[in-house]
Amino acid sequence: MGVEEHRRKAPKKFRFAVVTVSDTASRGEKEDTSGKFLVRELEDAGHERVLYRVVPDEKMEIIGAVVDAFRKGADVVVTSGGTGITTRDVTVESLRPLFDKELVGFGEVFRLLSYEEIGTAAILSRATAGIVRSSGRVMAVFCLPGSLGAAKTGIKIILREAGHVLKHGGE
Repeated sequence: MGVEEHRRKAPKKFRFAVVTVSDTASRGEKEDTSGKFLVRELEDAGHERVLYRVVPDEKMEIIGAVVDAFRKGADVVVTSGGTGITTRDVTVESLRPLFDKELVGFGEVFRLLSYEEIGTAAILSRATAGIVRSSGRVMAVFCLPGSLGAAKTGIKIILREAGHVLKHGGE
């Protein structure tokens, strides 16, 4: 079965959560333009939002928001922020232990597209994705950088492949 055949058989609609990881946005010091953009794009594509949350760059807050999204029925979680290289960027380290399978290809494709847009600065991104299995369910988690440009680049990949990831992740 080819890729397009798999994609055709994949879920077309899913429940999603967006979790913005930002110290400043969580304190109300800046607006969460990236997270709100992601919510709009996912809703415009016909998917159902079960959670939108802004949390500080703190391990337990990040994990808690993703676990809460799972409990509320999210099939897909998109995080925005905390994927850089500063000491406060802990999204990847927080969520990687939850992954049953890491989808390193997501980060590779994201960085390829980012390179085409911003050049070699794309190496500073640690964008990644993974699947989490629990209670007979599967949830895809996509970790994006916090910039609006990153959200625009990442959502294109996510909207194209999330159903495909859910189909295979549940097998």
